[in-house]
Amino acid sequence: MTIASPPRRAFLRQTAWLGVGVWAARLPAAPAGEAFDVCVYVGNASGVMAACAAAKEGAKVVVVEPSRWLGGMTGGGLMHVDWGREEAVSGSTRPILKQGFEDPQYRATFVKMLADAGIPVIYDHRVSAVEKVAGRIRAITLDRAPFDATGCPPAQPAQAAARVIRAQVFIDCSYEGDLLAQAGVAYTFGREARDTYGESLAGAQPPMSVYAIDPYVQPGDPASGLLPMLQPTPVAAVGAADRLTMGYGFRWKFTFKGDGLPIDPPDDYDPKQFELYRRAFQQGVDILAGRVMRGKVDGWESSGGRIFSGGAGNLARALFAPTNYGSNAGYPDGDYATRARIWKAQQDFVRGMTHFLRTDPSVPEKQRELARSAGLAKGIFDETRGYPHQLYVREARRMVSDYVVTQKDLAGKGILEDSVGLASYGVDEWPYATVPLGGKVALMGGYYSMLYLEEEHRGIYRIPYRAIRPKQAQCTNLLVPVCVSASHIAMTSLRMEPVWMILGESAGVAAALAVRAGVAVQDVPNAELYPKLRALTQKVDLPKPKETKPK
Repeated sequence: MTIASPPRRAFLRQTAWLGVGVWAARLPAAPAGEAFDVCVYVGNASGVMAACAAAKEGAKVVVVEPSRWLGGMTGGGLMHVDWGREEAVSGSTRPILKQGFEDPQYRATFVKMLADAGIPVIYDHRVSAVEKVAGRIRAITLDRAPFDATGCPPAQPAQAAARVIRAQVFIDCSYEGDLLAQAGVAYTFGREARDTYGESLAGAQPPMSVYAIDPYVQPGDPASGLLPMLQPTPVAAVGAADRLTMGYGFRWKFTFKGDGLPIDPPDDYDPKQFELYRRAFQQGVDILAGRVMRGKVDGWESSGGRIFSGGAGNLARALFAPTNYGSNAGYPDGDYATRARIWKAQQDFVRGMTHFLRTDPSVPEKQRELARSAGLAKGIFDETRGYPHQLYVREARRMVSDYVVTQKDLAGKGILEDSVGLASYGVDEWPYATVPLGGKVALMGGYYSMLYLEEEHRGIYRIPYRAIRPKQAQCTNLLVPVCVSASHIAMTSLRMEPVWMILGESAGVAAALAVRAGVAVQDVPNAELYPKLRALTQKVDLPKPKETKPK
């Protein structure tokens, strides 16, 4: 599905979310527009890199960050950043990530980078409207919407139309692609069919795992309804398109030494929410069992389930996991209220699950004791009572531009002359839905983990400039280094923080050049862009095969 709404229709659809009126003329008067050369929307790691690169080129830059923190997932729980192939990480990104910081250190580093560059940050604000004239974004309207005490965004803003920002070029670094969507730029979400781009890995897949648990409230009676945690999602034919999105979650930071911050149940805790797990425990069903295809196609390995883990705090490709797979299906194109509900539900799922594991008599003793010992680590997210303040949005909207990065690029078959960075992680996805299937419970999709498709360059491939800017007919002053023009399969690989940082830096340079020359972002010449990127030690060409041999 590709969405290419006219700007007016896109604007109406998006601002209807907020309950503050559908046209800017109906909103409270905003302050006079603040003018900049470059406005970077969202101060995650990609946004910080974009802002600093543009400022280094002499542009007057501002960063708009919806939360109170910089870095996004880099500093928001993903302290063990996935590099892929180390030799593909270059530019200013490499020395930052080489430090191997903890989350607070990454956040502090990004604050210092912007401060040293003299770049102001507008915290606690999110885009609510886009003013576009003759194919250019002239200004964006921002609502003030501070995150809550445990690090989740609000459904409604505290102050609508609080600020207006004008700029010559805008860079949308959001994980969701909110600015590009409100600007009327074409985008998609979900999984394409295999034949859309000729991708053998694309489309719906058979169940990853099936568990012998009755899925109905009254066992054996579909009319009684589904158990909580199950979705009535139709199972698409293998290879067909759907609108499902791989699982989200938080990168939790647990401690098991009795010295952590408390994990209290949500106010509306209901043990019936976990009836699926209760039945599994009572009937001896192994919900910790899962599987994953790693390294090569058909290279199956077992994947164990878990709720609590130390260090990286990642999800698990099994039914027993710190997220309810499929519960984020409405997120990519959802309004702010929908997203706020999903953030809080993801957080409350683990809070409620912890209480269930501690107290329900069906829970095996090993899991009960682990849950009783678990707390939230101090010193990581102290401002939000130990709860991570960034939901791991692995994939949401994807722009559709003149070039779409696809499986052929991952396989080394793309022919590119406008590369602005390298990517190198293998195909890596997570389950999409938890559904009833044949009187049992199935976990759908999520087969692939670091599945490399090309050997000569160790899976390293190029991302073209055409994939980070819209079609010229849709917008001439917007760059998109995160929700890039890519198929779902390609996005499962390039969606890593180092890649988005690299593309952010390249976008920042291109934005400054467009401002300086007074041209559309589509018309920034490679002859001017490439010397700037190389001066930043940004790699845009594939390494020679002999340079990629393991050391």
